[in-house]
Amino acid sequence: MSILESVFWVSWGLIFYTYGLYPVLLAALSRWKGREPEGTGQALPEGELPRVAMVVAAYNEIAVIEKKLANTWKIDYPEEKFQLWVGSDGSADGTAEILKAEDHPQLRAFPFEERRGKMAVLNDLMSRVDADIVVMSDANTIYAPDAVRKLVRHFQDPELGCVSGVLSLEQDGGVSGEGLYWKYEVWIKRNESRLGFLIGCNGGIYSIRRELYEPLPPSTIVDDFVLTMRILEKGYRIVLDPEARATEPPCPSARDEMVRKIRIGAGDFQALSLTRGLLHPRHGLRSLGFWSHKVMRWLVPFFLLAALLSNVGLIGSPLYLSLLGLQLAGAGLSFWAYNARPGVTVPRWTRPISYFYLMNYALFCGFLRFLFRTQRVTWERTAR
Repeated sequence: MSILESVFWVSWGLIFYTYGLYPVLLAALSRWKGREPEGTGQALPEGELPRVAMVVAAYNEIAVIEKKLANTWKIDYPEEKFQLWVGSDGSADGTAEILKAEDHPQLRAFPFEERRGKMAVLNDLMSRVDADIVVMSDANTIYAPDAVRKLVRHFQDPELGCVSGVLSLEQDGGVSGEGLYWKYEVWIKRNESRLGFLIGCNGGIYSIRRELYEPLPPSTIVDDFVLTMRILEKGYRIVLDPEARATEPPCPSARDEMVRKIRIGAGDFQALSLTRGLLHPRHGLRSLGFWSHKVMRWLVPFFLLAALLSNVGLIGSPLYLSLLGLQLAGAGLSFWAYNARPGVTVPRWTRPISYFYLMNYALFCGFLRFLFRTQRVTWERTAR
């Protein structure tokens, strides 16, 4: 086997491992050694419910903030044990004014005038919160009435540091096949959860012990990931409760979705330096999960590029010429799906393929932004 052939097959082998083999091995390990989180299927008595603070950093959320407030007041949790903390990050669209006008005993609103970025707002709010459990949420995340009770019932386990809920898109499938990908991710997360090392929580619905919150640099982009991975590194269990549910609207267009994914991609590569301690093999299965579920997946764009370039050098063979055609067809399909005019229906069978290529394109763009330090910490709200 030539060097080019080795590069081609090793590249695709690594891609297959991270997207196919690791999830299968994880599922088998989960069936053998896994267990459901303590408290599953139970409800805490009223007297044992902990004090909870829901924390939200908001920027120009005029389209959703009233709905978020109304939804929060409908959450089934004792009023004397539940508060909503919202920090407006220099909003200029009326969000701060709505928060000021909301006269509710459970609301703690902080209309910060200066725009500093989400992480700075979270650090500021968390320095004031004194609840036992903190639920992290986003302004456009709508909770099921029992979601908070589902999240906190697991903290009877002293080894537990964080619980994630399940976030669904309001429109089945969202854009670019994310609905199918989301189901695949939840399957992986459920198996990781049974082993106690959930890799990455849903940023719109997860809860942590207040004392485990660690202020992060204001430049942190993917705050939810870095915060929860540091909790995992400290030895605490992180689990998923699939019954704790919330919804969010999908991005209104493929371009808005791409902007979001590129930003997350830049944050993922930044997160490597902030969570590098968990890469060490001494963390056992936690380290394996981090490498396999996240780090290897972040490297897939480079595996794809290596496979493509090596494949070009092998087109003298009918086999490799056909394989090159398949790779280019997948990329072309993704380009067509991404640029499809509004109203054009993309066949369902093409969505997973186009989503795979577009997701990795976004990761590559995110890497370039990380490399050249061009990704802004503050975020621009997409149209809703």
